[in-house]
Amino acid sequence: MTGQTELERRYRRLLSCYPRTFLREHEEELVSVLMAGACEGQRRPGLAEAADLIKNAAWMRLRPSVPPSPRTVRAAVRLMCAGAAVTTLSLIISIISLPFIGRSAATLRLLGRSQPLPVAITVGIVGGLVLTALWLWMARANGQGRNSARILSTVLFCLATLHLFGNNGVVQVVFAVLTWVIGLAAVWLLWRPTSNAFFKPQRFAQAGHSA
Repeated sequence: MTGQTELERRYRRLLSCYPRTFLREHEEELVSVLMAGACEGQRRPGLAEAADLIKNAAWMRLRPSVPPSPRTVRAAVRLMCAGAAVTTLSLIISIISLPFIGRSAATLRLLGRSQPLPVAITVGIVGGLVLTALWLWMARANGQGRNSARILSTVLFCLATLHLFGNNGVVQVVFAVLTWVIGLAAVWLLWRPTSNAFFKPQRFAQAGHSA
């Protein structure tokens, strides 16, 4: 058995994890793409490549009613996860700096008003946790093709734009601008033409399929 034949056999074994209906239409195309991207003399799929194929196969079997998401949507989901990471990092830095804030001020300016330090700290921590959870929820919902999540993400981005410069302190402004840029890129990707079909309302998609 030649190296190319063995590699193709291993690729087909991995692809057997995919649903049969999907393989009937795309197996030969996928094998051709995988073989074309293989290195000379390669005899087996790389570990990362095999893991990616198995992950996608599991996703398709667990959610058969949802079509594979385009690259623009997957990129937007990754950006939203990055937004959650940035928000978490900002929250951690804020918590670390609390002892220094407590020594220099008894109040903090929050939502346009001076608030007692304990109240401001509590609201800030809860708000940071809520924002992180919201980023992650939007990533999951948009990854599932929910059009309502795409619309909500756009509305939240517009609200974030209105409050972009309502932060005090250099660090807060830097994190606010960074998350705003991430949100801008994610929303732009969600409304790209290649993303529109993925977010088509389910009832229209089913009607079109029946027709």
